[in-house]
Amino acid sequence: MWQVWRSLGDWLDALKSTGGYRGLVLLHTTDLAGTAERLAGLLHGQLGPGLCVAPAEHRSRLAQAARGACRRLMSPGAVEEILGAEAGFALLLVPRLLRPNLLAAAGEAVRGGGVLALVAPPLPAWQPGGEESIGAYRVYLVERLYSARSLFWASLDEDTVYAERLPACCAGRPEPPAGYRPREPLPRLLVEAAATREQAEALDEIVGFLRRRGRSVLVLGDRGRGKSGLLALTVAYLVHAHMAGFVSVTAPTAWSVQSFFHVLDSALTRLGDRHWLIRRHGLVVGAAGPWFHVRYHTPDQAAPGAYTVVDEAAAVGPSRLRAIASRSPRLLAASTVHGYEGSGRLLAHAAGELLPEPRLSVELRTPVRYPPGDPLEEWLYSTFMLRVDEPPAPAEPDPAHAVLVELDRRELARNQGLLAAVYSLLAAAHYRNEPDDLALMLDAPHHRLYALKQDGHVVAAADVAEEGPGTRWEHRILYDRLAEAAGSYRPLTGWRIVRIAVHPRLQRKGLGSRMLQLLLAEARRSGASWLGAIYGRPRVTRFWLRNGLLPVYVSPLPSRATGEHNVGAAVGLDSEGARLVAAAAADAASRLLWGLGSLYRSLDPEAAGLLLAGDPALAGLLPGASLSRTQVARLRRAAAGQALPESALDAIAAGLQALAARYGGLWLLGEKERLVAATRVLQGRTPREIGHLAATGEIRRSLQGIAAELLLHL
Repeated sequence: MWQVWRSLGDWLDALKSTGGYRGLVLLHTTDLAGTAERLAGLLHGQLGPGLCVAPAEHRSRLAQAARGACRRLMSPGAVEEILGAEAGFALLLVPRLLRPNLLAAAGEAVRGGGVLALVAPPLPAWQPGGEESIGAYRVYLVERLYSARSLFWASLDEDTVYAERLPACCAGRPEPPAGYRPREPLPRLLVEAAATREQAEALDEIVGFLRRRGRSVLVLGDRGRGKSGLLALTVAYLVHAHMAGFVSVTAPTAWSVQSFFHVLDSALTRLGDRHWLIRRHGLVVGAAGPWFHVRYHTPDQAAPGAYTVVDEAAAVGPSRLRAIASRSPRLLAASTVHGYEGSGRLLAHAAGELLPEPRLSVELRTPVRYPPGDPLEEWLYSTFMLRVDEPPAPAEPDPAHAVLVELDRRELARNQGLLAAVYSLLAAAHYRNEPDDLALMLDAPHHRLYALKQDGHVVAAADVAEEGPGTRWEHRILYDRLAEAAGSYRPLTGWRIVRIAVHPRLQRKGLGSRMLQLLLAEARRSGASWLGAIYGRPRVTRFWLRNGLLPVYVSPLPSRATGEHNVGAAVGLDSEGARLVAAAAADAASRLLWGLGSLYRSLDPEAAGLLLAGDPALAGLLPGASLSRTQVARLRRAAAGQALPESALDAIAAGLQALAARYGGLWLLGEKERLVAATRVLQGRTPREIGHLAATGEIRRSLQGIAAELLLHL
């Protein structure tokens, strides 16, 4: 034991000579609490106060013994709190589950020259995937440790050092802002407040754009690049120049904006602008002065100001970001490109749709918290595949000759090339992607992983979860919804497709449908009674319906991750499964028909039109509605053009209910008519609200056609 501690002290001394590079420390021991206490004290003496994370049974002892070494002591579930923090070291005491999200977030909180330290059980007994793990995540993590360039890995019980490495060269420093001469009238003190010359140049560009009445700004970059700081410097300029009185700031949580307010406070102090900070529950939630007020709001309550700041915009979600942008005179947004709160890549591609013009996009590439080329960042990003490159693809996709292969996840953990090919497809195709997803894909006992291969290339991938009565309740995502909708908990096991993705360069060529059909056949062979999926982007509903699945669930509230309603679709694979799915589909259709004007008014209009199509198999399962003589007369006048169809909206609504009950949905109406029925009639949107979908004249003609169809079929 003494040899390990002596070697660790020498390694920490040598780390200082690298010029600011950070390191990773992993100590295995049976005395977890005692080792964490001693390690916290050692790191505190070298690096100053740090962040300490430990389960409840160890936190009190660690807090007493560390004697100030832990500036903040948190639970392993406090990932969001860690994201807003910065410290000389982060110490994780992890007796059981080691969440990848926690490991990545803690690593990013460590400043230059610092250490990410882990205290874990002895290596033979270490199971970072938790009690139910199949062991693949442990295999993968141990394999990845051997690739770390700045690592101290040892066993205290055996007094053995497994690996001891440091970077071969010294870190370079990013170019400072001193000497930069801005084109815009920026105060010199504000330019000097920038962390790097790149940040000062970006500030200069943004200020010039806003002075020319630009409408929206999007700042992109990896974590630790100073995006929040750049937004804060911009707001400091706007306040100092009296260009803004009230600025609304929003982000997923108040923890997410602590860096923003720290930099804003520092910049305003430099500029000599009198101000005070507003705190709530120990967090800064605002800054105010004689003529200005900058205040944090949660995304669902973001109030428009002269400017609205959205930090970690990808985590806010596209639907909610679109809504915030639509009511904000000016928008300043930032998003992590390769982070895991959301996909900044998707946001960058969709910026034209989400953010108003004129729009400016800038990207920060230079880290401000640690030197460029930092080995700890390199290890975290490569281990959890935060930067993914699309794998090679065949020149000509041929769905008919593509083969479905189930992957052995333990072997996949060692075959990092194949793992990267599969995971990169799943990560690139989905809005929200976290390091936890990698561990879940590798380790969850109820998951199966499939690849669709052609000519040796992975052209599509799918992560599938088996759900049934024997599955733990927290893993029964679709099973419970089907059973609840059907009115009883029937013992029907099924497959839920957690993620499915096609190579980005091979999409819309039938590969997704080919893989889904092969998965249906595989599920039948396994004895599953149903197959389905729950997804957070309603506009992909067309893919699932085209392949025979029925909508069985629409979440009553928008998802926190995307700001949109989650949708579930399923298909029965045997007679019992078909009855279960039909009952759930009828329940979902009924809820939609009666709830589009209330619970589901924010549902994407195009998705609503698709979901209302229904299926002939649902005929007689939906509750109907009867039309009065007066309503029938209104329909006749509207269909004949003798009155404006808007005067018959109540009659059309009742007719739609009756049509759906008789025929199992609104599939007799054309897609355009269903869209108008969903938005204008059932959601109650005004022609102005849906004008981007159809001109007012087209809406009127569609309503007239709907009235005629109702008279024909009822």
